[in-house]
Formats: sequence, C-alpha cells, structure tokens
Amino acid sequence: MTLLAEGVLKAHWDQSVPVNLARIARAMQLVVAFADLDGCCAQLEISAQRRQRVLLDRRHPRELQRYGVAHALGHLALHHLRPGMQHRICVSQSYHVDVEQRIDSEANDFALRLLIPEPVLRFSLESGQARTLDEVAHLFEVAPILIKQRMADLDLHWPQTLAQQLRPEVLWEE
Repeated sequence: MTLLAEGVLKAHWDQSVPVNLARIARAMQLVVAFADLDGCCAQLEISAQRRQRVLLDRRHPRELQRYGVAHALGHLALHHLRPGMQHRICVSQSYHVDVEQRIDSEANDFALRLLIPEPVLRFSLESGQARTLDEVAHLFEVAPILIKQRMADLDLHWPQTLAQQLRPEVLWEE
C-alpha cells in the first residue's frame, strides 16, 4: 500500500495541505457526486463502460466525506473492483471499517497514507506548526482518530517541550 499511495501522491498531489482530493479524483477519472446512502458515507461504482464514480452522503461531516473519497481512491488504485461492480463504504463514528474484509483494510491503509502524507505529518509535529491533536486534525481536515492511527502506524510521538524534557513530571500536571 505504501508504494501505491506514495505513487498517487507523487503523480497527482500539488503539495497542498489538506491534500486536494478533488484534484486527485479528477486525475484518476473518478467522478464525485452526492446521493442519499442510508447511513453509509460513500459508495464506489464502476460501470460496465468503466466509468468510475463515488457517491457521498451529503449528511455526513466533511471529514467523513473526505475519508470516503480517499477510501474509494484506495479501492481503485488497488484494483479491488471490476467493471459492473459497486462497493459501499460504511464507516462507524469512530472511523472503523470492516477490517475483516481484506479489501477494506487495504483501502483504509491507503486512505490514511493519502490523507496524511508522512513527510507533512512529521514536519507539522517537529516544527510545532500544530501543537494539539485537534490542530493537526484541522490541518489535514480529518478526524482526530485518523491522526492517532497514522501516528501509531508511523511510531510517531508528540514532541516534548524543553520544560517537559527537564521536568518529566510536567507531562502529568493539569
């Protein structure tokens, strides 16, 4: 998944943050539209004529819609669907997908890598550009739980301030 997500970023990412998913979708010939999806955040469809589109439920928050598009792009890049197929992307409030399904687990990993590119995440943490989980999530326009997951995947930790380095007990003060 790493190479595929990095390849898509390298080929189509304009280096802006948050990642411009509309530009990437357009470059990958994925049409994005809205529909009533009865609770699922997105539905990916590939017509028999090989036209690709992802339908988003407009009632969901922007972060969830962005995740749905990134997840759909993962399915496309990983060739999970053939012409004439569709796949519903249902995500819980805690951003869990059915990881028992291999294809959803792979598309989830791809989506995290696409939405939160490693070099930008590292820079934002090391530079202090964003100091809290909510600030980092806002920077990438994703849910905070996705930042936590991406940081865990990369074994990244919040940098300590000088005061915390000199006085470790500062970590526990409220």
